[in-house]
Amino acid sequence: MVSVSFKIHGAGVTTVAVLLLGSLLLFSDASMDEPAAYKHVAPAPSPLSYPPTPAPSKPIHPVIIVQGIVYCKSCKLRGYNAGMDASPLPNATAKLVCYGSKGGYRVLNMTSTATDENGYFLAMVYDLAMFSRRSCRVYLRTSPTPLCDAPFLPADASLGIVLKREEVKPSSPEGVRGVYSARTALMYAPRKGAKCPAYY
Repeated sequence: MVSVSFKIHGAGVTTVAVLLLGSLLLFSDASMDEPAAYKHVAPAPSPLSYPPTPAPSKPIHPVIIVQGIVYCKSCKLRGYNAGMDASPLPNATAKLVCYGSKGGYRVLNMTSTATDENGYFLAMVYDLAMFSRRSCRVYLRTSPTPLCDAPFLPADASLGIVLKREEVKPSSPEGVRGVYSARTALMYAPRKGAKCPAYY
């Protein structure tokens, strides 16, 4: 009697185990066939937007400007000035020389600069300690043409012209500490018997 009961009970356990295993297999197959449920993925946070870092400002160097115009006397070229009876002379060169009195009358600074198409020249002095309106002079240096290369003003090219101070305009570049020009015009003239140049 006992053995029959055990067999029946054992058969029941075996049946339950088979049914449970079958249900697990069915569930596993069903889950594998079904598409995975969509899950919303939040986008990655964008980096914080900071204002662009300004470029480091360049140091402003103080400077002195010396300017002027070189003319060709008595020649009616482009830009002729009837009041002066002279025309601007392009590609001429002028020279700025600053002297010092300590230890003898010696040259502290010398700068040469060429004139543009309007006869205008500009020299820039960055060593302010070497500049003085009273000790700096502007000289004629070279003419671009032998047809107008005789020094006229000054008549001796070894003589310099003193400077006068000009007003610093609001439109001047930053760092300009002073603007100066030659007190009189700088001029070359045709040599005796020479014709005026015709190509300026």
